[in-house]
Amino acid sequence: MNEHALRFGDNGNLIGIYTATSRPATRPGIVLVNSGVIHRTGPNRLYVNIARQLAAAGYPVLRFDLSAIGDSSPRSDALSFEKSAISETSAAMAALGAHSGATGFILCGICSGADIAFLTARDNPAVVGAVLINGRGLHSVTDNSGDDGIKTHASTLGSDASARYLLKSALFNPKSWRKLISGQVNYLELLRLLGGELLRPMAPRESRPDSAPALHAAFHQVLGRGTALLMVYSEGDLALDYMKLMFGKEIKKFAAYANFGEVHLSGADHTFTPRHSRDELIATLRNWADARFTH
Repeated sequence: MNEHALRFGDNGNLIGIYTATSRPATRPGIVLVNSGVIHRTGPNRLYVNIARQLAAAGYPVLRFDLSAIGDSSPRSDALSFEKSAISETSAAMAALGAHSGATGFILCGICSGADIAFLTARDNPAVVGAVLINGRGLHSVTDNSGDDGIKTHASTLGSDASARYLLKSALFNPKSWRKLISGQVNYLELLRLLGGELLRPMAPRESRPDSAPALHAAFHQVLGRGTALLMVYSEGDLALDYMKLMFGKEIKKFAAYANFGEVHLSGADHTFTPRHSRDELIATLRNWADARFTH
């Protein structure tokens, strides 16, 4: 495996690992963006596995640390995290292009990494594709968690997710019934969730967040430019609730774009802890990229 460290960025403060491919540079380069404050190896070493398997398939890959994460030094200016993350991801694209010869790039990230990937795709036309995995704040990114975009609605989304799990999974699980009978369940909480779900059709619709129209416009901008988007969701992940909150039925308009794709991976948790989930995710990513970029 041909891998070596790169130092790049305005002051050489960013560190990444470049995984080269032995094939001619005819396919886009792939940049993997930090998930939260997790090192460039990715959750459960997922980014290492993506980099090596996709490089073997002909895609040069760079996994790097944003400033103040992992081996990358903090910034010395007062640029906001969102702006610095977009700038640094673009710098990673430039560094990968300089070493691999790639001129188009696919951005990939989990959770806040997905948020940064989308915002960079919005601002940088060199992005030809983006794989957004469990993104929960695609309209903005903060320096804390990347989830601030849904904090205002966290209680509502949390209740929805709990009720959905209860109605679709737990009530059909014999263990759940045994807990109910033995008194291990909070009956008031159970009734609250069931009541809320049953009364939902009669409740007034919650208005969309103020940031929703701008996010709609950004999706149309990216997709209209021809950038391919693949939305990947773990089973029951809060990212699904975020998308429903931000788009509602409007999501069908984006599904009409030929360069829009959506995949739901059953049995996967938020960070793809089981090995089989990571294998399925990587296979999904490769199949999507091959179908889009190997003509």
